[in-house]
Amino acid sequence: MKITCTNCNSEIPASDVDIKSRIAKCVSCSNIFDCSGQLDSISKQDSHQLRKNIGMPKGILMKKDLGKLVIERKWFSPVIIFMTFFCLFWDGFMITWYTIAITQGQIIMALFGTLHALVGICLTYFVIAGYINKTYITVTSQIFEIKHKPMPFPGAMSLSARDLKQLYSKERISHGDHGTSCTYEVHAKTNSSENIKLIDNLMTSEQALYIEQEVESFLRIDDEPVRGEISR
Repeated sequence: MKITCTNCNSEIPASDVDIKSRIAKCVSCSNIFDCSGQLDSISKQDSHQLRKNIGMPKGILMKKDLGKLVIERKWFSPVIIFMTFFCLFWDGFMITWYTIAITQGQIIMALFGTLHALVGICLTYFVIAGYINKTYITVTSQIFEIKHKPMPFPGAMSLSARDLKQLYSKERISHGDHGTSCTYEVHAKTNSSENIKLIDNLMTSEQALYIEQEVESFLRIDDEPVRGEISR
């Protein structure tokens, strides 16, 4: 794409375009004009062309039917296997703890373990969900919806599809005692300039980018660069 004169539509050579001031001069008709809009269009077009198409990654299933897009994501990953062993150890310890407390009539001991027991219950719920749950992203021309099934879990939402202006993917780096881990998220910018996190804890960047790609394609949202997003 070239810069063209707003007066006579002549093509402007690169030597007559000042990138910093975004001003161009036409030698044909001596017109001096602001070319910011044309430069931005070129930048967006080049950015879009550089982004490669992402194939369907492992753990993702996509279906299109009768004006509806449905993306399914399995929760299971190798992390769930590790969490299973940790959960068995934790729950086994708490069962032993309460067995001793009850058989010996140690009320204080039983009360002291209440918080740890609650942690064990939540951990067990999460691990079971990790084996059987899926996230369902359903998109129509009217609605963007996220649900977690069959076990209820935080993060479900329903938004107006028409309010989604741009989707983008981000990397989340966590530092812990056992090292550094990376997960990925899909965010949305709305027409009211609000930023919303749509889905998190994705195991690979391909999963995040694929969801972003397919939703934008279905809703016919032009892919534009967003500061801080991960690149394809």
